Amino acid sequence: MQSLPIASPVEIERQAMAKATVEMLVDDLDGSEGAETVRLGWNGDWRELELSRKNLASLSKALDKYWDAGRPVSVDGQSSRRSRRRTTPSSRSTRAKRDPKVIRAWATENGIAVPARGRIPGDVERQYNEANGRS
Repeated sequence: MQSLPIASPVEIERQAMAKATVEMLVDDLDGSEGAETVRLGWNGDWRELELSRKNLASLSKALDKYWDAGRPVSVDGQSSRRSRRRTTPSSRSTRAKRDPKVIRAWATENGIAVPARGRIPGDVERQYNEANGRS
């Protein structure tokens, strides 16, 4: 008769224990099986939720027209439509001295059409700057 080796309780536990962890997404709206985790941002707040295929399609359908009408932004949150120009301190101080009321009055006196409100056209401002020795 052949004797079997005797194992310690720790060795037996290592051999006998197998563990399987199963992660399952559950739809946060209706409790059905989730298909995807979605991250949404609105007014600076972010939310994450798990959605089933059906609820994901519903969300996509609702947001598509807004997404398509929007414009992409860079990682720092700036719109790619208008990128901010970096100004040097000297050009910043020149711009700070600019007075839209004075520019409008000058343009009107010189027969140049300028809107009474809103942004002054760049061409009008350029003409004003040239006439007044500003660059």
